[in-house]
Amino acid sequence: MADPPLGRQPVQLQQRPSTAPSVRLSCEMCRQRKVKCDKLTPCTNCQRLGTVCVPVQRPRLPRGRVRRAAESPSESGAALKDRVARIEQLLEELLRRNKGIDVSNHEPQCHDGIDQESGSEARRTVVGPPATNRNVGAQKPEMYLGSTFWEDLLHQTRNVQNATDRPSEGQRPPLGPTSDYGTALLGPVSPHSLPGSMASVPRVRELLCQVFLDRVDPVFKILHRPSLREFLQEGKPYLNYDPGHAAPGALACAVCYAAVCSLGNEDCRSMFGEKKEFVTAMCQRETEAALVTADVVTTNDLTVLQAYVLSLVSARLLNQGRRVWTMLSMALRVAQALSLHYTDPPFPVRPFERELRRRLYQAIGLLDVQASLDRASEPMMQAVWLEPHTPSNANDDDIRFDMEEPVQASDEFTDTTFTLILAKAQYALRSLNFSDFSEPGVKYMHLRQQVVRDFQQTASNLLCKCQPDAIDFHWFTWKSAECIHASLQLIALRPLQRNANFTPPQVKEPAGLLNLAANVVQKTHELSTDPRGHLWGWFESIFAPWHALAVAIAEICVCDDPLRMEKYFPIVEKGYDRFSSVVTDSQQRMLWGPMENIMSRARSKRHELLETVSIAAEKHAQLHFPTAATDLSQQPSFSGNDLQPQLSFPLIVGQESSGQEQMVSSMGFPEPCNWLDPWPTMWDEIDPGYGGIDNLQNSSWSNYEMFIEGIYESNEAMPILG
Repeated sequence: MADPPLGRQPVQLQQRPSTAPSVRLSCEMCRQRKVKCDKLTPCTNCQRLGTVCVPVQRPRLPRGRVRRAAESPSESGAALKDRVARIEQLLEELLRRNKGIDVSNHEPQCHDGIDQESGSEARRTVVGPPATNRNVGAQKPEMYLGSTFWEDLLHQTRNVQNATDRPSEGQRPPLGPTSDYGTALLGPVSPHSLPGSMASVPRVRELLCQVFLDRVDPVFKILHRPSLREFLQEGKPYLNYDPGHAAPGALACAVCYAAVCSLGNEDCRSMFGEKKEFVTAMCQRETEAALVTADVVTTNDLTVLQAYVLSLVSARLLNQGRRVWTMLSMALRVAQALSLHYTDPPFPVRPFERELRRRLYQAIGLLDVQASLDRASEPMMQAVWLEPHTPSNANDDDIRFDMEEPVQASDEFTDTTFTLILAKAQYALRSLNFSDFSEPGVKYMHLRQQVVRDFQQTASNLLCKCQPDAIDFHWFTWKSAECIHASLQLIALRPLQRNANFTPPQVKEPAGLLNLAANVVQKTHELSTDPRGHLWGWFESIFAPWHALAVAIAEICVCDDPLRMEKYFPIVEKGYDRFSSVVTDSQQRMLWGPMENIMSRARSKRHELLETVSIAAEKHAQLHFPTAATDLSQQPSFSGNDLQPQLSFPLIVGQESSGQEQMVSSMGFPEPCNWLDPWPTMWDEIDPGYGGIDNLQNSSWSNYEMFIEGIYESNEAMPILG
């Protein structure tokens, strides 16, 4: 039998029963996010996001056949829109002939919930004139139809045109400001987020602007307060921008987004009557759409970059993953495209713009340091890139947009004092980091001490005229500088990165390093919970305090003093519990796995020490009270020096005692200082003549070194997924 012609084979295949396996397409979430789907069940992207993977399948087409493009609904919809447009044009011409009215001049009537200033398109409702004003055409009365007929028909055709603009099922909408671009930018949008424009409502905009000025602007100084207040609260144009420009609109959305993220759940509910998740989802979608409209990727506008950096801070507060860590590189590239890394850019810059450029570049550097600490990785920016770009110590009221004279620095506490302290801190942190990948770090201990002393001197000079007892933000700045200074001392003694050439110094007093690390853990938490600093406590939450916690736990692992153990272990355990709730990427165990291991060793050490002390106390009771050795709670207390440590340990669990306070004050480490006293330092506790590595296996350094090695092993074992 002759073989059938080649062209008839597809027809025979189509007539077979549809038993062929179906084709797996990209799932619904990957299709909405515009990312590549590996088509597993569930796919890797949905597993990573923790969302439900909805697979999409269709029957496999016959070999050699594809879907006919001519049958796609997009072309038929385009043809229908062209016809509707022609009909609409004819109707408008007829209306102009009959009434002499241009219907295009009618004001659009906005629906409820949509503000006219938002820029979103609203349906136009053409309202007919009163019946007494209707004129009948004189030339061709037999061709006349009432104007209401034309208006109704015109309204119906516009409704048809709006319907044709909607994509049909299975057709992907084009990328635009209202699409799901944000799911690939700042993070997945909450499913119960609704389209809206909070930044376009005057009352909401004024309220959120004040929240931003109170909570965000003092600690993250990249904007000019008077200009922002005139723009968002007084309705004036922003700087020299024309009304309706995309850059100020993106900045307004980013300001509202950051303000909402800085609020607590109760504050957000009392202010808006909604949950914080709902409000932040609306602000996130609006900010993403505004950034897309302003073309943030290829922008040459400083204001757009300011809005993008603010959105990164907001996204970091909501998303603890690596999304912001990855997206920060784009902010750095855009900053370099704007020549922010040049001290003198190759174009004229006014003093006002120069100050804002320096503030923004320092803010990007701060986020770079935060991301490197958060991910235990190397920073992208070098220390020498940031030192020449320090902004002036001046108030916002002292600088103007049209000023020509240079900005005069002040020796008072100004609006940028906190920013200057952070700038010096990140410069010191980059120098103490052992990241030879980008720049060589400071490895010799006397030079590392000098880096910390330089920060202390700079911070002391900036804070010499602060009033912490009278002004809350002055208190917050002072306490933040103290915590930063103590953290830099810990980093100098216990580096962030592993280095084979580093020899840890010998600490004379064993309790000194534990006291310093525990104070950093406790004071950092108090800084965000104290009523004097509650407005800016959100800023501390973007930094994961893993380093001080790891140093404290490593010291606990080698602590043999029961009093010291019970003094600091509750502080460390509370810090560990807080860390477990904010640690990034806990599922990937990059920081969480090593922290779990070292905390397990610390708990074992405490349990072992507790058993040793209990056995010693029981033996002592048997020697002195053999008839009642089993009831220690009924025995009188002893004041002998040889018995006090053993007997006091079981009685002070979870309590504070005067003996403990005396023991801590006699450790050789200074107590917290008064406002203008010298800050506590660890340098007096270091043995300068110690240069060997004997007995390191029995010291806290070995535990800390194992923790750092665990981080590197977690990084190397992390799977590389798309």
